[in-house]
Amino acid sequence: MFDRLAAFILRHRLPTALLLAGAVAAVSAGTTTLVADFSIQAFFGSDDPALTRLEAFQERWGPDDSMMLVTIETEPGELVTPARMIVVAELTEALEASAGVASVRSLANTPRMHSQLPGMLDLTPLSELIPEPGATPEELQRWRRELREHPHAIPHLLARDGGAAAIAIELAVSSDDIAAMRPVVAALRSVVAGFDGREGLRLRTAGVPAVRADFFEVIFRDQFIMLPVIAVLLLSLLIGLFRRTHAVIAPVLAAVIPTVMVFGAMGLCGEPVGILNQSYFTLLPVIAVADAIHMVSRFHEELRRRAPDGQALTAHVRDAAIRKAVSRVGLACLLTSTTTAVGFLSLRAADMTVLQSFGLYAALGIVLAYATVLLVVPLVLSFARRPPPRSGPGSQYNRLDRVLLGCAELSVGRPKLVLAVTAVFMVLSLWMGTRVVVDNNLTTMLEDDHPTSVANRVVDERLGGILGTEIEIEGEPQALKDPALLRALLELESWALQHELARSASSPASVVASLQQALTGTREIPSSRAEVAQLLLLAESLPDLGEIVDLSDFSRGRMVIRSQDPGANEYLAFGEQIRDRLALTMEPLAATAHITGTPWVAYRGINNVTLDLRNSLSIAFLAVALIILVLLRSPRLALLCLLPNALPLVAGYGLMGLCGWLLDPTPAVVFTVALGIAVDDTIHMMVRYREEYARDGDHEAAIRRAVLHTGRPVVLTSILLCTGFLVNVLSSFPTMVVLGMLGAFVIAVAMLCDLFVLPALLALFGQPRGEAP
Repeated sequence: MFDRLAAFILRHRLPTALLLAGAVAAVSAGTTTLVADFSIQAFFGSDDPALTRLEAFQERWGPDDSMMLVTIETEPGELVTPARMIVVAELTEALEASAGVASVRSLANTPRMHSQLPGMLDLTPLSELIPEPGATPEELQRWRRELREHPHAIPHLLARDGGAAAIAIELAVSSDDIAAMRPVVAALRSVVAGFDGREGLRLRTAGVPAVRADFFEVIFRDQFIMLPVIAVLLLSLLIGLFRRTHAVIAPVLAAVIPTVMVFGAMGLCGEPVGILNQSYFTLLPVIAVADAIHMVSRFHEELRRRAPDGQALTAHVRDAAIRKAVSRVGLACLLTSTTTAVGFLSLRAADMTVLQSFGLYAALGIVLAYATVLLVVPLVLSFARRPPPRSGPGSQYNRLDRVLLGCAELSVGRPKLVLAVTAVFMVLSLWMGTRVVVDNNLTTMLEDDHPTSVANRVVDERLGGILGTEIEIEGEPQALKDPALLRALLELESWALQHELARSASSPASVVASLQQALTGTREIPSSRAEVAQLLLLAESLPDLGEIVDLSDFSRGRMVIRSQDPGANEYLAFGEQIRDRLALTMEPLAATAHITGTPWVAYRGINNVTLDLRNSLSIAFLAVALIILVLLRSPRLALLCLLPNALPLVAGYGLMGLCGWLLDPTPAVVFTVALGIAVDDTIHMMVRYREEYARDGDHEAAIRRAVLHTGRPVVLTSILLCTGFLVNVLSSFPTMVVLGMLGAFVIAVAMLCDLFVLPALLALFGQPRGEAP
């Protein structure tokens, strides 16, 4: 079948080329309608109950992930001076005038909350109370003390040590809307830059919007730099390794065409580019180029057999070599594509919608990659005009061939030693892999010394905390005037603030308690509903009361517990404690409360995606094993294929444990790539072994020839892929650095498994015993 297909393509080159070009162009046209959506909704899917609750919460209260912070630093105790507070006031006004800003809160516009007459509060903005030049030391001291004891300023807007402050900017757009948010953040940073250094103040931007804006800036900048670098390096390697135009163009087309077509299909079907499926840019070319190099290498091998040294390459010799390569490698590629596609399709069993979609389009990409290798690569090879470069004088083998023969000799001659070393390495990897932690961190996605990361640490360590855990309280109309409910909420705040992660908390209860403290000097909830109602009436003049209580009927309220960002696991454990405490607190009351918020939903979702990926990888491995069993029709050979496919995954896991890397979705995708590459090369090696054994029935010679001939493309593809992965080490995005190092390591281990472990297993256990190999 493959021979007839190759013959048809060679006889009808022009019509076939035109037909394929039209098909590629038609599908690729979908890229013009492709959109990018990195929102939390796109990542977790609309059927996630936690996301549904968050969306309802945001519809009532507005986005909870749109607060950007400006950190202001001086030496401890030195920030609260009249000159510096004037700078803070001027900066606050400039930020309020910026487009895309909903509100700004700082020490400058915070109301004084001081009682001068019974039942009356002085709500004068603090900026109007800045002492005039010539104020006495006593007046200055009194002013500083009032600022550093203000219940609404500490620690949200002013650090307890008096050396750091923050300006909280509520954006008019959610940070999920990347396109709308980035220019707003850039404009605000421009304003901040104009004030940096005045009166010795150090200004930086922090918060989730700042992190997300910088994250995408880093990604785009890195891709703009690294993609050309990768392209130049890979082209240089292909030219250096093959030194023939057709041998360079064929793998390049095999890598580009299926990738572009998959994104085109996504555009046609309305599937956006998101956080996870952007990995197709790396994933699909990696897998597609491997099969193309196997095809090119087999073509060159057949040319060497048919065109002796010094003989010109004729069309007859070239076409015969193409037909032989397609007939032999086409079958192996069918097996590899089937196993890899089935592995990806196993993700359809995952719980997360994003993984189901990821698996579907990845499988489509594998099918398109196979079609490209089977149809496009022979067309490119048909334009070959010169035979491949020869070996050195006096030898039929080049340097790489001699290395491969040495690998085969060691594996066949001393298989027990090879497998013993493999067993020790696998045990060590498994032991180190037990240290791997599934975790991620929302606000430290950037390098530690990035200005935004530095500012986030200031907020976490000295101010009010980066992450906000939202608690929505619901009850009957006027429920938020019930002293018992408010007292319970205040106790919950006090309990939460005893946790080492918690930095601050606010709710209708803390507002009422603060007003009571301002009026009476005692921070408590009044005992009667009438007194609470009177305090809430006073509070309606506060600028932010409507953000935490429904002023229409007081049936809903909102508590925000702000905390440091220790990573998903610690944060979620703290959230679980809050939820358990909340259940006990609300049980005797006529109200309900639910925990929500973007950090809560995002951290739970991202960890679930990682766990789902890891679990689905196990399912994919089992599915691949069953497919290999069916395709090879030999339980013994299928079993021998498992170890070379499993060891790279185990080794990668061990490396993560050794280096202390966290397992999040990005490195988890590397294991999916590794499984596809390991399976492909193993099947190519196994198919070649069966072909060589069928030639003369010599078991050990068949292993040596399989390593020699299949080892060439295995080594070449591994060099290319390792180089492509290692370029990511230059990234300023930590997760991409991990991806680069992990990907290169796993691919290298997969190569060694195919060159040493699989031949050793075949040597010891692969001898046919009345069974077709």
